[in-house]
Amino acid sequence: MHRLLSPNEAKFWLLDWVAPMNSVVVVQRAGHAAIDQPQLFAVPVVHTDAQQRPRWGEADRPGTLEHEDVNSDDSWLVAAQRLQDIRVGSAGHPPWHAVVQHHPDTTTLVLAVNHALTDWRTSLHVAHAFLNDKHSGPLAPPCEEMLPASSFGAPDAGALLDAWWSSRAALRWQALGRGGLTAILPHQAPTRFSLHRLSQTDTTRLQGRCEAEGVSLNGALAIALRDTMQIDAVAHSVDMDRFIRPAPPRGPGLAVAHVFTPLVPGPFWDAARDNRAALFEQIRIGAAGDVLLSLPRLLLGAEPTYQPAVMTITGAPTVGTRTADPDTIMQLVMSSARGGGGIVILSWQWDCLQLIAGTPSDQPKVPLQAVADQLLNACD
Repeated sequence: MHRLLSPNEAKFWLLDWVAPMNSVVVVQRAGHAAIDQPQLFAVPVVHTDAQQRPRWGEADRPGTLEHEDVNSDDSWLVAAQRLQDIRVGSAGHPPWHAVVQHHPDTTTLVLAVNHALTDWRTSLHVAHAFLNDKHSGPLAPPCEEMLPASSFGAPDAGALLDAWWSSRAALRWQALGRGGLTAILPHQAPTRFSLHRLSQTDTTRLQGRCEAEGVSLNGALAIALRDTMQIDAVAHSVDMDRFIRPAPPRGPGLAVAHVFTPLVPGPFWDAARDNRAALFEQIRIGAAGDVLLSLPRLLLGAEPTYQPAVMTITGAPTVGTRTADPDTIMQLVMSSARGGGGIVILSWQWDCLQLIAGTPSDQPKVPLQAVADQLLNACD
């Protein structure tokens, strides 16, 4: 076995202990491609040591590969939902599970790996390593250790992270047990997924208006959710990789956090600009980095707070994830709605914006059609 999981990795592993918590990557390409059981592709999996702390190690069994013939280009959504509930990436289970869908016009890879191993950016890297039958590369060091001090707002951030690796933390981990460690995490319920795709014309119109208003798609989406679901705050996924210099070698690793922003009342575009500014301000003051400190606080005997997310917006980071491959129709990453509420994922099919909603089965579905209508009505 190798290094301990970092605090952020361990959080996702604990979520996975309650119920499978996977990153499910979808890569769709035009034409027919023969994809066989890979020989060189490999990813690490989670083992537990003598004190029941999770450590990265080698897989103890092969991954699982399925093939299926499909009649619809959108059959990947069903496969992706199924793979959310299959356990992968820990000792005693396959390191990955893949479904290759063959359609007369397309070939689609749907690949599940443990979310403790990858975020959006690194999931795409792992999927392309799978498709090219290459080793996935070296596991990145803990992102918490690579982030500059300015990424954290808490004055004790350095001490908390140092303590994570200590014998005191190991004893505390053992004493709390997995039940105590998961007590601060949100409840689990199976996730249902739905999809809404904008036309190319509507996508271009929305992008143009966002650019003219100085608003991101995420900011516009936040206000559309405000107006359709009557919510007053939203969580945003934050790609922490962009704050790490120098960048680590390409490979699996987790560098994602989240922050909350209020959804203030007011006209659509004014509120969207306010939301974007609030997001940048939360990152500036270190709120994203501080989210990574919850488990270290718990291990040091403090009482961490966990703010459940009524709605989370996530999607591709702004840099390095739009493919230049002319045969690639779509690439995206999905994960379960495990933040306490729903999730909306932004992605692309060719040049068309897609909204994918994941909703816990015990909560009402996200009204994607109404959300899309709100976005487009704001462009009039």
